[in-house]
Amino acid sequence: MNYHIDQSGKIEQTNKNTILCLSNDSWEAVIIKARTKRQLQEIFRRNGQIRNYVLFSFCAGLAILLNRNKKIGKVFIDREYPGKEGIIKEILLKILIKEKVIPQIYFAQIGKRSLAHHRAHAVGLGKLKAKKVISFKEIFAEIKMTEVLRLKNA
Repeated sequence: MNYHIDQSGKIEQTNKNTILCLSNDSWEAVIIKARTKRQLQEIFRRNGQIRNYVLFSFCAGLAILLNRNKKIGKVFIDREYPGKEGIIKEILLKILIKEKVIPQIYFAQIGKRSLAHHRAHAVGLGKLKAKKVISFKEIFAEIKMTEVLRLKNA
């Protein structure tokens, strides 16, 4: 079965929460709080890796969302970061392989008619509730799992 993922509130907008929503006939959303994003951004900044903050945080959030739904065959991720899809896929697969969750990953223009878009937007507005708020500790663990970055928590 095909699934779509859309994002509401970009990772780099550290004054807003980010909602990642996965949908087909049903849906699930996770939230990365603005405070958590600022904590992650500071860690990347202190480690001289600020340019990697957005992509690694985005991938870690996607991995957490996908790990909650282990029976996904194909996933279509909205083109949030054009030109970076290859890097996103590589980082995401590094995380997911260790979790033993390996869907086929594609990038597409999801569009405003998608259930993923509508649900992510509704969660962002507070009209619907996400199933999970991702903690700093949880997302940081996923980022460290890539073993690409040598980040220190303190």
